[in-house]
Parts: sequence; C-alpha cells; structure tokens
Amino acid sequence: MKNLVTELLLKLAQKEEESQELTAQVETLEQVIIEMLRNMAWNDRQIFIRQIEGALAGGNRMPAFLTNIHNAGECVPKAL
Repeated sequence: MKNLVTELLLKLAQKEEESQELTAQVETLEQVIIEMLRNMAWNDRQIFIRQIEGALAGGNRMPAFLTNIHNAGECVPKAL
C-alpha cells in the first residue's frame, strides 16, 4: 500500500511540474504576441487579432490569453 501511495504521489508531482511548465510556455507566448502587436501598424494589428480569433473559434471556449491579446491590441496607440 505504501508503494502505491508513493507511486501516486510521484505521478502527481510529475503532473504538477508539467502543468507549471505549460503555464510558463503559455505566458511566454502571450508576451511574445503582445510585443508583436505593439510593433504592428494599427490595421495589421486588428487583422492579426481577427485571424487569431478565427483560428480559435472552432474550440468550445476562447483561451483567457486571447482577451489579454485583444486588450493589448486595443490599448496600443494608433500612432505606433
């Protein structure tokens, strides 16, 4: 029984580590996309946002980061 509990705890720890790594990757990707948006012309930025929304529309729900990307696109001054 101790071996089973130990094995389950090890698997749980491994899943937690994988989850943290995936979270870090998503956060990095979000930062990269936001920086890309900041360096794009206003019209290009809007097209890019719509393309991302369209690509993700097939899923059941939009990822939370998409809201951040959309907000970043709207918040960047048009002059950039």
